[in-house]
Amino acid sequence: MRLLLNSCRSYRRDICLLAGGALSEPEKAAVENHLATCVDCQKYGDALRAVTVPLNNWEDNFRHIQPEPAVQRQWARAILAAARPEPVRRPAATMAFCDWWQDVIWSSRRVWTGLAAVWVVLLMVSLSEREHSPAIAKSMPSTAIIVAFKDQQKLLAELLGDYAAPPDVDRQKISLPKPRTESAVELKV
Repeated sequence: MRLLLNSCRSYRRDICLLAGGALSEPEKAAVENHLATCVDCQKYGDALRAVTVPLNNWEDNFRHIQPEPAVQRQWARAILAAARPEPVRRPAATMAFCDWWQDVIWSSRRVWTGLAAVWVVLLMVSLSEREHSPAIAKSMPSTAIIVAFKDQQKLLAELLGDYAAPPDVDRQKISLPKPRTESAVELKV
């Protein structure tokens, strides 16, 4: 909150430019007027001038310092070596693949990632259908087996007869509930 209410904050950049000597005349007058009234900005400006004044006059301050000729030759060799391009050591096929990779794949990597995800899902679905479809075909009984099973079931029902379950007619009476209207009519009668 203090930074939002600080009016000097907008002058800090201009004070830096003024200390470096890079501020235009109209802006320079406004900043100097502010510096005349604000003690904090005066301290900030003085600290900046203490750093920038020696830097502005660096040519005068360091003119007497000259490197030795051996150091100058060493610098010249280093500069020339840095300017020479290094030979490319990649084979042509590798370089072509790297260029293709950067142009085609890397530039649109999100699209390729999405497509790869779709391909993986389709592959998984395809493999799961391939694994389950022969098992389903083998586990399903043929019509001949179903007919034989029903014949055996009828034979078993005839052999068991009355011992296993009540006849179908009684079973329907037991299992089917009466509608409410019929039970209400029976109670009235």
